[in-house]
Amino acid sequence: MPRRETSRRTTGAAMLCLAIGLVGCGTVDAGSVAAQERFLTELREQAPDSAYSGDEQLIATGEQVCADLEAGADLEELGARNPAENLTDETVERIRITQALAAEHLCPGAA
Repeated sequence: MPRRETSRRTTGAAMLCLAIGLVGCGTVDAGSVAAQERFLTELREQAPDSAYSGDEQLIATGEQVCADLEAGADLEELGARNPAENLTDETVERIRITQALAAEHLCPGAA
């Protein structure tokens, strides 16, 4: 893979974590491997540019969404976070898709 492509993937993953307002994209038990696969499959279908992030990074992001939900946040509150003024509409939409799919597949009882 060319260096530029790797850099874009790394930057995309970092931006997603930062945009969601995460600190380190923590880890939480995100359920079964099957749930993780459904999350990744639907995320890649609904937000194709998520392909610039690796599976591990996307799962970590989803796990952090679950941790936030389990701590008492709700999807509307998470979706309202806007930590960076320079987010594109596409980035905001990708964040909301990631949050909704994490809640649906990785921690359905937390939403």
